[in-house]
Amino acid sequence: GLGGLVGAYAGAAATVFALQAAFEALSKAAQAENIVKGTSALASEMGQSGPKILKSIKEITQGQLTLEEASNAANLALSSGFNTGQIEDLAKVALGASRALGRNLTDAMTRVVRGAAKMEPELLDELGIFTRIEPAVNAYAAKMNIAATTMTDFERRQAFLNAVIEEGTRKFSNIDTTSKTTQKSFTDFTGNTGKKGFDEFPLTETEKLTKDFGGYHPKLV
Repeated sequence: GLGGLVGAYAGAAATVFALQAAFEALSKAAQAENIVKGTSALASEMGQSGPKILKSIKEITQGQLTLEEASNAANLALSSGFNTGQIEDLAKVALGASRALGRNLTDAMTRVVRGAAKMEPELLDELGIFTRIEPAVNAYAAKMNIAATTMTDFERRQAFLNAVIEEGTRKFSNIDTTSKTTQKSFTDFTGNTGKKGFDEFPLTETEKLTKDFGGYHPKLV
């Protein structure tokens, strides 16, 4: 009868939905693996650890960034010659700025890393960090006892980076970053509710990072 037909359609729809969910989960897992591999490859070229950097970013930002967001920031920083400590310092500055100014942490992290890496002061201005290139370069040259005119692009970038970290730390180090924000509460909620009802594979290093950042790996049966 009609009831049986409706039930059959409902069952088919549920099956399609389950297959779509499984496909999306596998796609996200594959994407996460590629992201982590990219970070690991860039980090290894500098004698750094990609997974360690991503875990540090997660801890510093209190899990408010997705794995993709954290990895994108790390990849840009690493490709610009920044080491683990400098990336961690930038994450701390971003968190402090987001709390002090009430800005989205993802936006703050993007601005801090991109602004320092590409030496674009206008990106940092929005966060109240008004570091300028030439004063930073001259201060670095004086500290290293070298002529500013002979500095390489890498040295100039390091000079600007150090100045950004110094100013950002000075301005935001006293900001309370321990209390929960709306963004963090939402991240905690979506991260927890998204995992219920799923068994997990034994976790590889990539899967551990994905799980740490709120992802999950449903077991296919």
